[in-house]
Amino acid sequence: MQDEFFTKVAANRGFTLLELLIVCLLIAISLAMSIPALRNSMVSDELAAGSRKVIALITSSRNRAVADNEAQLVFFDSAERKLWYRTASKNNAIAEEIKTKRGSVTLPSGIRIDLIKQANSSREQDPMQEGIWISKHGYMDKTIIRLSNAQNKSISLLISPFLFTIKTIDGTANFD
Repeated sequence: MQDEFFTKVAANRGFTLLELLIVCLLIAISLAMSIPALRNSMVSDELAAGSRKVIALITSSRNRAVADNEAQLVFFDSAERKLWYRTASKNNAIAEEIKTKRGSVTLPSGIRIDLIKQANSSREQDPMQEGIWISKHGYMDKTIIRLSNAQNKSISLLISPFLFTIKTIDGTANFD
């Protein structure tokens, strides 16, 4: 009697061929739906990597300003796609040396910075040429940095003046 019971329980433990086919069909459907999303994420991955590099550089320069108690400047060279920061009081000869050493980030190929705009800057001051100023306390003007790729997809970085948070927005952003 017990042997019959265990035989029936053991027979009910396995999967039927129909159940296995349904599971395989569901997996195939979910893969087919996710492939376009994976393709888009692979294309925009360089854009996300570039934005992470810019965020890391800005955060690092703000931390350096607080640690050294000295104002910092963040610069961008569009020809080399390179960003770097240095102490605001240093001269240009030292700036070239710093550009090649500490505090330098190169954007991935195909990624460019389209716009650096500050909320409180005057029309004569161009942050792309003169740099982004960071106070010795780590404060800076509200700033938008827009990165884009060859397919004209863009990511905007909205930098808060007093908080060390940087908001990432897909597409273009304006000051509120």
